[in-house]
Amino acid sequence: MREKERATRVILVRHGETDFPKNRVYCDAKEDPALNPAGLLQVKQAAKFLAQEDISAIYASPSLRTRMTAESITKYHNQLSIVFDPNLVERNFGDWEGMYFDEIEAQYPLQYKEWKENQAAFKLGAGESVYELAERVAPVVAKVVAAHSGQAVVVVTHVGPIRVLLAKALGMPVEFYRQLNVDYASLTAVDYGVSQNNLMFMNIHGRHFKY
Repeated sequence: MREKERATRVILVRHGETDFPKNRVYCDAKEDPALNPAGLLQVKQAAKFLAQEDISAIYASPSLRTRMTAESITKYHNQLSIVFDPNLVERNFGDWEGMYFDEIEAQYPLQYKEWKENQAAFKLGAGESVYELAERVAPVVAKVVAAHSGQAVVVVTHVGPIRVLLAKALGMPVEFYRQLNVDYASLTAVDYGVSQNNLMFMNIHGRHFKY
């Protein structure tokens, strides 16, 4: 009988909802929004679900919404400290940070068209392409997996990083990242093994949790 491969479970948690407009690019360096009441409830439900898990570590983006999400999880795992890693922040959109999408289309029509036609490769100035985002966040998870072999860890981050991490873990082309749905305060678990990675569950959230 073949021996079961030792795996490290990484539970990817997206932050809860904020009042930041959904038709606008986040600009954490200037605004860094907090969770709104709905978001607080969402992360409370996620934290209750994770209370059942034997978690060895919690890693998080330092953005306020991810910090608040991670702190909710520590209420059930108070023996753990949160390790904040700036490489887990959301994608950098450069000069588009903080802009509404209709403003971007009006002020940067050619670049906006290029972005819509090739979203993974597009970048503006000092911003990042989706490929560069993947290159930034993938080593973080690789280090987490190496440091916690055979254990379960939580990584609290944003929709962009979760999508590209999932694509890379499953061997999908990164340009298909938008086909992976990741809701607010949802949980997605990947078992990282030696020869292969296994998706254990994906995008589960409040309405799925039963206590």
